[in-house]
Amino acid sequence: MGLPVRRAPLNSDPDLWLEQPGTLVVLVRYLNGRWRRALTQRRHMLSGLVYFMDDDLWDAGALAGLPPSYRRRLRQNALDHRAWLHEQCSEIWVSTQALAQKYQHHHPRLVPLAPPLALLRRNDPVWLCYHGTASHAQERQWVIHLAERVLHACPQVHFEIFGDAKVQRDCKGLPRTIVLHAMRWTNYVAYTGSVRRHIGLAPLLGGDFNAARGAVKFYDFARMGAVGLYSDTAPYAGFVQHGEDGLLLPNQPDLWAERIAELAAKPEQLAQMADAACRRALALAAGA
Repeated sequence: MGLPVRRAPLNSDPDLWLEQPGTLVVLVRYLNGRWRRALTQRRHMLSGLVYFMDDDLWDAGALAGLPPSYRRRLRQNALDHRAWLHEQCSEIWVSTQALAQKYQHHHPRLVPLAPPLALLRRNDPVWLCYHGTASHAQERQWVIHLAERVLHACPQVHFEIFGDAKVQRDCKGLPRTIVLHAMRWTNYVAYTGSVRRHIGLAPLLGGDFNAARGAVKFYDFARMGAVGLYSDTAPYAGFVQHGEDGLLLPNQPDLWAERIAELAAKPEQLAQMADAACRRALALAAGA
């Protein structure tokens, strides 16, 4: 339509988005009470209000076979608003001919499937990973706070972490982040041998249990082709060759964030250090 577009998350404050008269609002799938009240109050200021539906969200029978929690979410965010949407919307848009036919009495517009070019472009992300187990609860929280800082400062960085439901909740607001479930050792070896990661994190924050650890993360990172950032303490101090096959750092989040940003901006340096770590890991494994 040639109009500038702003994308408002449903959990955001509608007052921040509806100040300008003449705005065309397109509701994509869902609505909540807060947005519904704000749109009702400002409906006279809008140039139009559109509801876009890309699944059959207005038929309770169609939802019957879905899992209860998902069905409940669709009912609360879509089906329960059907009458209000029909009354208030200037247009209904649908994504398929089947929806257009089923809801023809609403006179919907069939919108052709034409995703923005940005959705089709591939990028070259820098993968940051933390693979600590449940025995690293303290380090996990430290890493999550570190990752939050890095992800907002470095749009090319993606983050991977292993964790449970709590970690999933803690990472919910982080962009470009995936949380993996714990897996058996054999599956972990197979997984890390089949993916490419760029920067691995291995902080150690002290404690009696950590005092007896070995430098196993060096080998895990080498298997993934990653450069490791390690706490400058045993078992990594004296083992990792700083600046050659990894980095040894004091446990200062600002410093770790700076080094990650520097490495993410220098792919050639990343590749050189990763190659050096891989060669050294192979040599150590061979007893050289």
